[in-house]
Amino acid sequence: MKVFAPVVVLAALVFAATAAAFTVASTDGTLTVKSGIGKIQFQGKGGVIGRLAKGQVTIKDPDPSDGTGPIVTGADAVDVLSDTTTRYRGNDIRFRIIGGRMTVTVDASGIDLSAIGSGGVRIDGRGTADDGTWALNGAPPQKIPDSSLWLALGSTPTS
Repeated sequence: MKVFAPVVVLAALVFAATAAAFTVASTDGTLTVKSGIGKIQFQGKGGVIGRLAKGQVTIKDPDPSDGTGPIVTGADAVDVLSDTTTRYRGNDIRFRIIGGRMTVTVDASGIDLSAIGSGGVRIDGRGTADDGTWALNGAPPQKIPDSSLWLALGSTPTS
């Protein structure tokens, strides 16, 4: 019985910590883009994973120590624009950046992207017959508009 009490206390602490983590995470929003053509921008805190068929992705990571930093494969050309901003150009580029503040701008065709976090999102199609679809926070997919649309992703918890 003496061993059982510490195990119960430990389990209660783990449950409380998990519940607290889910409370903070519930303020995060999600964005999904499928077969996008145009410009998609995420500016905020969270994570972005994606790929593009042809075009470029520009990643600004103001604090490389607060997450993974950008991980990009398949770029034909890499342009270092500043100490915190890099543009990757080419075909069949895959990218991810997880954790911390960032700005990720994809200007391309064949965009498949998932983002989670809080901040702002800009969606701007090229005006083709099918610029792909986007969905926010698990809502049904919508066609990518041919004019710029700004959306809030997630919310900031109040203290």
